[in-house]
Amino acid sequence: MKNIIEKCKTTRILGLIGIIGLFLGTIMPYAKYSILGFNYTITLWKYWEGKIIIILAVANLLFIFKDIVEKYVPSLFNSNLGQKIKNCNNSKYSLIPTILCAIFAIYITTKLGIDTFKYYNIGFYAMWLGTISLIAYAILHKKEN
Repeated sequence: MKNIIEKCKTTRILGLIGIIGLFLGTIMPYAKYSILGFNYTITLWKYWEGKIIIILAVANLLFIFKDIVEKYVPSLFNSNLGQKIKNCNNSKYSLIPTILCAIFAIYITTKLGIDTFKYYNIGFYAMWLGTISLIAYAILHKKEN
């Protein structure tokens, strides 16, 4: 168990799981209703909340995997904002999009007003897995800088 925690501290696997979870949670069916024989499926990509989650996932990608993104897409950091992201050496800045992801996940869950978990679909669980993974990544890498 201690070996797994040390591996998570030294690698960015939790960040990768979190980003993939947020992306999949946005494009996959989030909830499914069945009313009078009609099935209705909610996918977050169709709504503004899903687009915000994708933007926050990309922001987490830029903060966590900044070196890899810079290696393969160096022109991304030519803009004013890109230079600021490139020059920030503190991993605590990845906390900002992570906290915003958690706030949006709570907001989306409460906005739907579903009382039980029987209506949630795989997108719900993927989004929450991604959010929890990013929070765990931020906590484990907090003492890095």
